[in-house]
Order: sequence, then structure tokens, then C-alpha cells
Amino acid sequence: MANAGLFSLLPSRRGLLGINGRNLEYIYPYNARRFFPNVDDKLRCKQLLSEAGIPVPKTYQVIDGPRQLKDWPRYVAQVESFVIKPNRGYGGNGIQLVRKTGAGFSSGDGLLDADDITFHIMQICSGAFSHDNFADIAFLEETIINHPDLSELVGPGVSGVVDVRLILRGEEPVMAMARVPTRASKGRANLHQGGIGIGIDLETGSTMNGCHHNGVISEHPETGRVLAGQILPGFTQLLEYGSAVCEIVKLGYIGVDFVCDERSGWQVLEVNARPGLNIQIANQMGLRKRLV
Repeated sequence: MANAGLFSLLPSRRGLLGINGRNLEYIYPYNARRFFPNVDDKLRCKQLLSEAGIPVPKTYQVIDGPRQLKDWPRYVAQVESFVIKPNRGYGGNGIQLVRKTGAGFSSGDGLLDADDITFHIMQICSGAFSHDNFADIAFLEETIINHPDLSELVGPGVSGVVDVRLILRGEEPVMAMARVPTRASKGRANLHQGGIGIGIDLETGSTMNGCHHNGVISEHPETGRVLAGQILPGFTQLLEYGSAVCEIVKLGYIGVDFVCDERSGWQVLEVNARPGLNIQIANQMGLRKRLV
């Protein structure tokens, strides 16, 4: 299994884009600060996208005060699982997938009871996970169930959802990768927590090699399965949705995170005005080569 570190991807040969270059050449020129709330405020972003006909996961409840906090069990009484999210969170912090069990609830961190969930929501509302640590809003969202073709990328016993990060400049898709949860990441598709990033060919929608802990890999680190060659379902539809998002949110350089539900297909999970750079490792190519 190939495994090369980040520093083997030399900027002089690969055209890597660094943080300063990303900020000075793309985020500052293309993303007017007055429009950042269109994506930093997740509920506002979901509303903008939904009104424009872009599918987004269903919101069960918005919690911005004691009354809503008290009522949260009623809004999820008919579902077996749900996701708790901070409205102004970042980096996946504060997001919690909750499943009902015979004894109460469970998450990737273990068993929970109703008081544990209430406390977590209170933490969100107090600003524990927000960009600026100011008071925030929590919301409860439907759980996405992986399309079967995406489930094949996930190892056995891992219940997390695969998402696809698409970088766009204006209407032009620039680079994409799938982010795959692992046992080590506790079911979260977060690369910093041990998830896998897999490069995607924009022309075919086929997976390529990937990255894990900033090293290039060709096989799944937990299953040994070859990463390349999996065709993502309905990838053309994903690209069409992505091309429309920049105009909707009024930003010119963004990362759009998609999930593909087994029932309703591709949906936008989140939009990011400051997309990260690990996507270059997953694709073994610098963003500069795609942005010229």
C-alpha cells in the first residue's frame, strides 16, 4: 500500500496551494465578507438553497431558547435517529449523531440518556462550538442513510455517512474528494479525526487513490480494499447542483459538502467559504493546476 507524506508532494512540481495563497488569491478576492453569513449561518444557508431548488436534509427542530430545549424529544419521537448540529459550528465540532436504543440513546462516544442530549444542546446554545464562542442556535436534522454504492467505501461495523467535498470557483467545479468514516474516526467523515479522503475524477465520477493522516494511500487502512474504481451514483447531478451554489450564496470560491441518501439522492450538507486544502493530497494534485 503506497503511503507518502505530505512533503513528498512538492509545490514546485505539483502546484500545491497553501493557506496564504488560498486566502490572498481566492478567498479574499472572490468572497466578499458581507456574504459570509450566507454559509456560516447553516440554517440561513439551508433556506437559501432550498428556496433555489437545491435539496438539503430535513430540519426537525430549531432550538434557540429554554422552551424549545424542553420540547426536543417531541420533534424526534417518530424517528430512530437524528443529528444535533450547532448553527455556527466549524470543523465538525459539536455535531452529534444520535440513535435510539432500547435503554435510551447512543452516539459514536457511547450510551446517552435524555439529560446527556439536553446538556449537549445547552452547550451548543451557549456558544461552545461556534466560530466566535457567542451564543448559538442548535438544530435537529434528519439522518442520511448512505446510498448502497457509497456504503461499499465504508468498512464493516462503521455506521457513518460518506460525504463528497466539491471545490468550486464560480460555476466551475475544480476538485472533488469523498470523505469516508472509519472505526478510528468513530463514524465521522472528518479527516482530522481519522477519516479517509479519496480523490474523485471529475470527468467520470470514479474514485482514485486517497489520503489518511496526510499520507497518500491506495487501500482502505482498515479493510485493505482498493480505493480506486468506485463510480459515484448520479455524479452529474451533484456537479449540476454544485455549479448553482456559488450564485445562490453570493461567494465565488467555496467548498460544497454533499451526501447521497439511499432514498432521495444527492443533497447539500454544508457550504464552506474557507475550504481546507487536504483535498490536494487525496487527488495527488495541487489546486493551482486546476485554478489557472
